[in-house]
Amino acid sequence: MKTIPMNSPPDNNRYRNVDGILKVVEDKLCHRCGACIGLCPVSTFGIDRNGYPMQIDDCIECNICVQSCSGLGVDYNTIGERMYGQEYTYGDMMGPVIGACVAHAVDETIRNNAASGGVVTQLFDYLLESGQIKGAIVVVEDPENPAMGKGIVARTREELLQSQQSRYTTSPHLHILNTIHEEEGPFALVALPCQIHSLRKRQMVDPRWTKKIPIIIGLLCHYSLPMSSTEEAAALLAPPGTSLAHTRYRQRDERGWPFNTLEMTFSDGSVWRSPYGPAQTFNVISRISPLGRCLQCLDAAAEFSDISICDPWIRDERGNWKYEEPEGFSGVLIRTKQGAAVVEKAVAAGRLSAKAIPPEEIRSGQQQMMVEKKLRTAFRIDVRRKLKMAVPSYPMEFAPHQRKVIVHEVLFWFMRLIPAFKPIRGFFLQLGFSRVGRYLIDRRMKRRERRAAAGKPAV
Repeated sequence: MKTIPMNSPPDNNRYRNVDGILKVVEDKLCHRCGACIGLCPVSTFGIDRNGYPMQIDDCIECNICVQSCSGLGVDYNTIGERMYGQEYTYGDMMGPVIGACVAHAVDETIRNNAASGGVVTQLFDYLLESGQIKGAIVVVEDPENPAMGKGIVARTREELLQSQQSRYTTSPHLHILNTIHEEEGPFALVALPCQIHSLRKRQMVDPRWTKKIPIIIGLLCHYSLPMSSTEEAAALLAPPGTSLAHTRYRQRDERGWPFNTLEMTFSDGSVWRSPYGPAQTFNVISRISPLGRCLQCLDAAAEFSDISICDPWIRDERGNWKYEEPEGFSGVLIRTKQGAAVVEKAVAAGRLSAKAIPPEEIRSGQQQMMVEKKLRTAFRIDVRRKLKMAVPSYPMEFAPHQRKVIVHEVLFWFMRLIPAFKPIRGFFLQLGFSRVGRYLIDRRMKRRERRAAAGKPAV
């Protein structure tokens, strides 16, 4: 099959040291993962109000920040061969998998407060309690800005519980790595694909970080909403004279999963709750969001993690959710022997309940997102490169662009005009949560059920 070679590595003279990272931000290639801040040996960087790195001290010109930056690019084949052996080849929608299951925390406190099944928190709680790790690098709500996530090293159960539930917003939580430079570990990390890429790039050249963080759990990711979108939505939805106090992106109600969705608490104590489930809420807000570097990311499935976690958006032959229980399940992709050992030991210890399923079930529930990341993003990058726009370096070969992919991209970019105009953003946000929006979303969900029941992709 004919393939399309992608762009060459970034110009080393253009991107070096602290000025290189600031250029990454200027070129709109920054993921806001926080790796440059956390991995810098002399704390050259801090975090600005929008989650981007900013210089706060002198640079010693070691270039670790640029070498680790996944915003500049990722060589999937090099990392994949290091992790999985010579048989790894970039291109599979889901990445290497040695097993899959649906699982949930046995601890009721963890499961009942989770986004889905509480697997991440349960595994970290088990590893901490059994002394297999010193701490877990997780995300909590930033107390100074409830629209943004903040990294912490959770060393107690109480700190782990604070980090529960997904945060669909800017979370440069790898910044917290600068607090464990002098510790040997081991630590565990939960992260998005872009954040995992940065750490894996560092581990490739500095084995100390492999020893320090031997366990990585990845979260399947479509986009990460910029904190500005949460702030803008809150400003439109807040009662007059109030401000955003807390954001819970996956708050449960009495119905349980999959009705755990966005709740905003305002300074007067009032609460706004989305009328939709989490996926539909995310889609409404993403329509008004400038998604930035996320639109050039190829990895939906966190394929360089040891274990990947997602919601079990899997339908049965009638089009209904196959694993729908109010208490919630998580979909689990096991990728490495290390990941398999963690899951197996947690199950044997009575801390995790797991049921093996074919990996294809998880693929079926995430197919649309995976296709966009692997195929449509490749076309997107190719177009930007031809237009002489800054693009990340992906030195792999991509499959030829399919006509269907191109058509979907044209329609997608027509919709991406919305975030460019603030009045239009406000209109579409209000429309999305109006009765008309609810009617349209309800029709779309019923159409997906019918297509799933007919054995067709639920697009």
